[in-house]
Amino acid sequence: MSFIGAVASPVRQVLAGYAREVEAPVRIVGAGNFTVPSALRAGGYAGEIHACDVTLYSCALGAYLAGWPLKARERDDCPDQLRGFLRPDSPMDLAASVALLLDLRQVWKAHNPYQLAILEHYRQRWDILLSGVRQRLAAFREQVSSVVFEARDGFAVLEDAPRESTVFAFPPTYKRGYESLEKLLTAAVVWDRPAYREMTDKTLELYERIARFDGYFVVLEKDLPEVRAILGRPVAVLPRGRGKTTTILAKKASRKVVIRHVIKSADIGPVWSPGEKVPVDARLTLGVLSPRQTIRFNELFLSSRIDYFEGGVALSLVFLVNGRAIGKADFCKSSQQWKLPGPGAMIYLMSDLAVPSAEPRLAKLVLLSILSREVRDLVDRKLLGRHSFVGTTAFAQKPVSMKYRGVFKLHSRKEKEEGFALNYLGTFAGYDLSGALDVWRKKYVNMPK
Repeated sequence: MSFIGAVASPVRQVLAGYAREVEAPVRIVGAGNFTVPSALRAGGYAGEIHACDVTLYSCALGAYLAGWPLKARERDDCPDQLRGFLRPDSPMDLAASVALLLDLRQVWKAHNPYQLAILEHYRQRWDILLSGVRQRLAAFREQVSSVVFEARDGFAVLEDAPRESTVFAFPPTYKRGYESLEKLLTAAVVWDRPAYREMTDKTLELYERIARFDGYFVVLEKDLPEVRAILGRPVAVLPRGRGKTTTILAKKASRKVVIRHVIKSADIGPVWSPGEKVPVDARLTLGVLSPRQTIRFNELFLSSRIDYFEGGVALSLVFLVNGRAIGKADFCKSSQQWKLPGPGAMIYLMSDLAVPSAEPRLAKLVLLSILSREVRDLVDRKLLGRHSFVGTTAFAQKPVSMKYRGVFKLHSRKEKEEGFALNYLGTFAGYDLSGALDVWRKKYVNMPK
């Protein structure tokens, strides 16, 4: 099931901590993925929850959770590659099929053979995928329990809501965002969309209306002084990666809502030049990164599609060529019992990356370095054990990961709704870092592109 509109985990934790003290009926402006009702119920709030939204995704989900039918059908001019995906026969089927349709938002236009292949893969497995989403929806409905939902504009809901209510709002940060997110659904589905006014995090009228209520809880992805002037000082500031924060403004918030400070990043030193090739006389070394340096690496080089956090990292290493960083790796203790092919423990590789470079397979050098004797010795000393293996998980649309292939071995594969979860296992090698550089040159530098 798609997670568009979901609230980040740290925010959910704060909401859950505040939930027991909410006495007035709750009004949620912009239900999104209904994670706010979920957090409130998880935190112990058993009172009335009244939510609203205007997107088809949220309305289909809300109608199912609230127990009323939402009328929708496939468009007569639906693109051929999307025909037959929508299942409007019941509120559960509609919600499940709309959620799965949004998982195709990157490929639905079928611009190339790869996208066509992904669409065909989904078509062949559509009924199986729907069955899994139905199960998740049923469990979620039990979790949120007794939510009242309206397919209605947030301004209108606030106008009619009793002033004794507690309002929860997470205003979108983009203009015309509803249309942008739902282009796929607009092309495939006909439904009676409610009229609505544009609402973003800079719509000051929204906050002026919210300020009239006895209680409120407003989540912002930006610290906006003009909003603080209306709603007051933040009660929580939560890190969400890449030096950005989520700000929470609340009325009648208790001391249990803790202000969390962002861990600042720190300088990582010289970095390998993107246009430079690794020279013949290169010297490969490694170093240990501080938590702040690890965060800085993530801010600079980790894919923007990947969320990250600093918690749980037991050891973070940087790899350098001639004193300049080419990549890094983060390790933690393994929380799963993998079936290993030999004696010795496994360390889990949380993340690894290579800096942008003219060397097309620099990531392979980082992986080979991870399996070196020097890394194994550092891991053994840090975690007080004898480690023989490195395990990691890759998420991909295809059943193999070209990044790990050839250096790590595929240990297990699990097909998921959005692709594959691939567990890869590497074995600490007998070579040192200089040997890793030799292996990389022989095996990858002269490969055809």
